[in-house]
Amino acid sequence: MKEKNILGVKLPKTQHGNDRFRELLQAAEVVFAKKGFYETSIVDICKAAGTAVGTFYIYFEDKIAVYRYLVYDFKLRIKRTLNAAIQGCESRYDRERNGIKSFIRFAYENPQCYNIIWGSLSVDKKIFEEYYIDFARSYAAGLVRDSSELKDIDIVTTAYTLMGITNFVGLKFILEDDFTEKHLDAAVDTVMNLLTDGIFKPLSLKKSQ
Repeated sequence: MKEKNILGVKLPKTQHGNDRFRELLQAAEVVFAKKGFYETSIVDICKAAGTAVGTFYIYFEDKIAVYRYLVYDFKLRIKRTLNAAIQGCESRYDRERNGIKSFIRFAYENPQCYNIIWGSLSVDKKIFEEYYIDFARSYAAGLVRDSSELKDIDIVTTAYTLMGITNFVGLKFILEDDFTEKHLDAAVDTVMNLLTDGIFKPLSLKKSQ
């Protein structure tokens, strides 16, 4: 997945530059997740990265530029994780199950993604919007490709619904700290059962009519 130009970011052209760039990005991820955008300074980031402030400005125009790139980088990392998880799957059901499971695992291993991605809503609404709109478009494209396996549904609404389910089931494991393979499989099975069978019994549907 090729990286694109991000406003205020100058991508490195050498391996040495890429190493410094990544060190700054990783430091920013830790500091932003801990202190939030507004309480974090460029000095804080550079101190955490063990580098000079001048090095920061080689790659980033300002603090919001590194934040913007950090959200974009999370999107790349998550998409790569999902793409790897669904390789070899022969049905939409299997792609959905493997994708949901891999995202939950990623979220548990990288809980700061919630702080950074959701925090972008208060930093710059456009960052938040672009992240989720792009993700929804990619998700919807996959659903369209597998539409023969799906009911007659609103694809875009379905994409956002599935994203929401996956995000909050991932959050469950972080908040309750009960991550084991057994619990993960049980949670994903519950989600897949909801997707295939729904949650209401036929009697409940009749009473509401």
